[in-house]
Amino acid sequence: MTHPILLQQHQLDLLWQIDRSEVINTLYRLQDGKLQPYAAHYDLQGWDPHDRETYDPIHEHCFAHGGHFFALFEEEKILAAAVLDTLPRGPRQDLRQLLFFYVSASLRGKGLGKRLFSHCLHQAKQDGAHGLYVSSIPSKNTVDFYLSQGCQLMTQPDAELFAREPEDIHLACYSSP
Repeated sequence: MTHPILLQQHQLDLLWQIDRSEVINTLYRLQDGKLQPYAAHYDLQGWDPHDRETYDPIHEHCFAHGGHFFALFEEEKILAAAVLDTLPRGPRQDLRQLLFFYVSASLRGKGLGKRLFSHCLHQAKQDGAHGLYVSSIPSKNTVDFYLSQGCQLMTQPDAELFAREPEDIHLACYSSP
């Protein structure tokens, strides 16, 4: 496991092999411009079939217009992946969406996510964007991770992304010059 590699189109199914299991005890909601935590309990044991049904066509479309599909492997096993879309997002259309971002359950907290996030931020800058747009599941752990990477709450969420996932927390992370 070294540097993230680019997946080819025939490898996109590998994204669903990442261990998605997680126990979530706290969610966030955005209220009056601030994150408000509240208790919730979800014991996720893998991917919801709805996720694949919803996101496979989105991934295919993203790939078709030049999106970047990065993955970290150990031997043949996928450990983490991130998808960086190329469509302009944000109020000034200067951000690129982090469309998919997961690290296998057993490897969270070991720095893989930070490395992958940094790689995506660097790639967005290379592509001419000023940063990343993140539409995050409202899990406290996930949102806190993005905040720790320098993300800030969006005051104006992207209308299309908000309509797709209205419970998501919308964030932006601007790259340094």
